[in-house]
Amino acid sequence: MNWPSLGRPIKAPKQLLVEGRTPEIFFREWIEAIGLKGQLEVRDYLSLNDLTPFLKVFTGYKEFRDMVTSVAIVRDAEANPASSAFDSVCAALTAVNLSCPGAIATFSAGIPRTGIFVLPDCRSPGMLETLCWSVLRADPKSAPHLQCVTDYLACLRKTKAETRNETKARVWTYLAGRGHFDPQVGRAAQAKVWDWASPAFQPLSAFLKSL
Repeated sequence: MNWPSLGRPIKAPKQLLVEGRTPEIFFREWIEAIGLKGQLEVRDYLSLNDLTPFLKVFTGYKEFRDMVTSVAIVRDAEANPASSAFDSVCAALTAVNLSCPGAIATFSAGIPRTGIFVLPDCRSPGMLETLCWSVLRADPKSAPHLQCVTDYLACLRKTKAETRNETKARVWTYLAGRGHFDPQVGRAAQAKVWDWASPAFQPLSAFLKSL
């Protein structure tokens, strides 16, 4: 298996592993915004099925053994409870002889420390776009635009148009309306759309800072 993110040398003691290229771009912008650039590197393990083999390769590098002091893994809850996602990541960590934290959004003892954050909020089902929608909903200025998005998707449902993932569709529709022609949340982060000081982002910001 070829993971492009493993082609980059390890230069930071703290490593953040995320699921997919879009989250990788998104979190790179986030850690720069909260002052962690240079201390923390973001790598994409591609998909949930790839996490264990990715970790086996990554933890086998001499640079990993010599330099890395902390590893955090972020993944979506999807439609399942956050606890299910947490158990899945713990199984991957255990498979490569890394410790598992005692609870979501905490860190294990020892070197390297490990932590797990399950999007959107370590409790609810959902994903990165769920978190982004929460940020938009928390901004009163966005309310009229979000109502337009909601009305548009309701209209689509009346026509029996297939929307495979309504959570992503909501966010993408909002971003498309803003004139960002690539509606992925990572590209929107590069365009400085997201308010990193939003209360909805604070639990994950605190997790990243404690890494």
